[in-house]
Amino acid sequence: MSVTRTPAPLELRSVDRRGGATTILGLGTRRLAEQGQLATIRVIREAIDAGIGVLEISPGFADGRAEKWVAMALKDGYREKVQLVWQCAAYLRDYKTSMAQLEATLAALKTDRVDVFSFHQVNYDNDPEWMYDHGGLDAAQEAQEQGRARWIGFHAEKSPHIALKLLARGFAWNVALMPLNPFDGSFRSFEKQVLPEVIRRGGAVIGTKPLAGGAVPSSKVVKAEESFRYVWSLPVSCVLAGCEDSATLKKTVKLATTYKPFHAGEMDALRQRARAMAGDGRFERYKTTQDFDSAAGRAVHGF
Repeated sequence: MSVTRTPAPLELRSVDRRGGATTILGLGTRRLAEQGQLATIRVIREAIDAGIGVLEISPGFADGRAEKWVAMALKDGYREKVQLVWQCAAYLRDYKTSMAQLEATLAALKTDRVDVFSFHQVNYDNDPEWMYDHGGLDAAQEAQEQGRARWIGFHAEKSPHIALKLLARGFAWNVALMPLNPFDGSFRSFEKQVLPEVIRRGGAVIGTKPLAGGAVPSSKVVKAEESFRYVWSLPVSCVLAGCEDSATLKKTVKLATTYKPFHAGEMDALRQRARAMAGDGRFERYKTTQDFDSAAGRAVHGF
């Protein structure tokens, strides 16, 4: 007689002081969507069945097709099992486009809300000004007041000083998404500069780029499991992983259900090991080039 095994539960961590919580592992869909419709639907459902409770989506992924596939994956009760981190792709940071994108997403997914309304790739020095001056932040606040977004966040991966500039304007951001991995500690470090400031202000942190955009496995300096373990040992609520196939998903879920936190000495030793080759940014090209920037984002800034 065959026995169906129940997946080991993923750890839950707090997002706010009112009881909000997320699983420590979330699924990013940008790279997954590059695999096509069937793979996207299959892996999303496998992830949710495995206990993953956070899904990152955006109208900017796969030229807008990704959200249609996400909508298919979230039928049959799957929507109720997952929190949506919605990356607003209105790179002009304006009210009209931000609201239009949100309404289109809600209609496509046949849902009345997203859990995080996040501004995708706050990568340019004038993004903080645009967010205020062009009305994007007004759109997010309006959506929150209407119950169409639970939390408001931003996603920064280019330079800590841009994220700090945004935080300094005083808005009480609920969530900040940022690249975190052992290489980050040695080069334009979000871990050292931005993460503690977000926590000090009462916000929650979602880690991105745990494998440095694929550089960790190829670097032969840090192992993938060490990098994930490193990020989960930080005060983060969730880590987003881009699992483009079922095999990668299974391995990543296993890491999340079996990891043990590093102690301070182990964390520092891993930083020191990474520092020898990471200090010039060679493994974090999303910080030093525009290769990882959205084409639409580049265009509105004249690049």
